[in-house]
Amino acid sequence: MILAPILVPLLLASVAAYVVLCWRPQLVERSLVPQEKRSKPQNHVLFVTAHPDDECMFFAPTFAKLAKQRDVAVSLLCLSKGDHDGQGELRKKELVKAAVSLGLTPDSVIIVDDPNLPDDPRKAWNIALVAKTVEAVVTAGDVDTVFTFDKQGVSGHPNHIAAYMGVKHMALTSQRLKFHPVNVYVLESVGLVRKYSSIIDTVFSLGSVLAAGDSLMFVADIQAYSMGVQAMALHESQMMWFRKLYLAFSRYMFINTYSKIN
Repeated sequence: MILAPILVPLLLASVAAYVVLCWRPQLVERSLVPQEKRSKPQNHVLFVTAHPDDECMFFAPTFAKLAKQRDVAVSLLCLSKGDHDGQGELRKKELVKAAVSLGLTPDSVIIVDDPNLPDDPRKAWNIALVAKTVEAVVTAGDVDTVFTFDKQGVSGHPNHIAAYMGVKHMALTSQRLKFHPVNVYVLESVGLVRKYSSIIDTVFSLGSVLAAGDSLMFVADIQAYSMGVQAMALHESQMMWFRKLYLAFSRYMFINTYSKIN
């Protein structure tokens, strides 16, 4: 009861902010691509993830938004096949199905099968190898914007963090990118309470984005949320009971906020 005077207004404000942003998403829309590339008839966006199902569990609101934009081509680079439990071949197939349900084409899904990049939190990934792998895809696809994890990896998984470190290394050291700029955005990690506060986190996320001029925010309406849930359901091998709870309560199923690192 003591917290009611604080929690009730916060809940009402968050629900109101969520509804407004679903209705008028242009209120927080910002250009994704470098200024010199905005005249291209179609821009290319690349997501860099560590494991099959990352695209659904963490980036679904962004995928859902970009799927509606005809002037944006979207690709996915997954740095491992998710073979931690010996199900790598199955998880590769599940990933392609899930990505297609999020609006991608099968040939826009790239899955790395390299023993030096195992799905294993106990084995460190070579950051230079990650950077080289990502740069090869960025160069071949004339990518304009890259989305990946931040330095905390959302869940703290070492492979997520290595994906971030590799992309950042590429962004800071690539000679090609000095002449062909690419925007790199990292998914904001939040504390445990915010992570599982669903749409209640809208007010806090909105505040952080408005405070930073180069941040991005994507909010999934009910249709987009359902799209993310349905995509995750295609990862049948991973649908344990705790992941079903995650789908119901995680703010990452409703809200993505990004910081620009370059």
